[in-house]
Amino acid sequence: KQWYQRRVRAVVITKFKFSVSQPWLPSILLHVQLTRRLLESLLVVRHDNSKMHVAHLVFALAYYPALSISINLSCHPTHLTIQFIAIILFSWASLHQYRCHTILAQLRDKTPGVYGMPQGDWFELVSSPHYFAEMIVYVSIFLASGAGMFLGLNCLYQLLNFSLICTPPTHQWYLKKFDDYPKNRKILIPFIY
Repeated sequence: KQWYQRRVRAVVITKFKFSVSQPWLPSILLHVQLTRRLLESLLVVRHDNSKMHVAHLVFALAYYPALSISINLSCHPTHLTIQFIAIILFSWASLHQYRCHTILAQLRDKTPGVYGMPQGDWFELVSSPHYFAEMIVYVSIFLASGAGMFLGLNCLYQLLNFSLICTPPTHQWYLKKFDDYPKNRKILIPFIY
């Protein structure tokens, strides 16, 4: 009986001391992100007459299932401390992304077709903080997965997409639209870009 108790204790300590290689944590984080974004799109964001290009829809319908599969294919052992950091980062970025989408939705609530200058939360630092928060969300999933190659490529895609395609036109629009737009606000990454 004593031998059995020592063996169980050693297994428990070993399991929690070193690493966990199952893809459950990154999968859960990804699905929480996707569910949260769906609920935000349905309940928070105001869409006026905006339209999505069919190519974006087709890409999204292929991208997110592929991302989910890549988690299962490229998950590596990760120390529990890294997983804890990933959960904290994910929660922090998710909260800020929600706040930023709420701020944008409130700007559209006032008068349809008329936009105000976003202020508050990370809007004091960058023009597109919701994209910056999304980048942090995907970096946290990347960390939780053990830095798998496919998820690393996803993080690179997110960075390039947001920094080169999505955010520069938004920043330029704000600068043209609002004479009093803060000149020290960066485009995407606080204090850097």
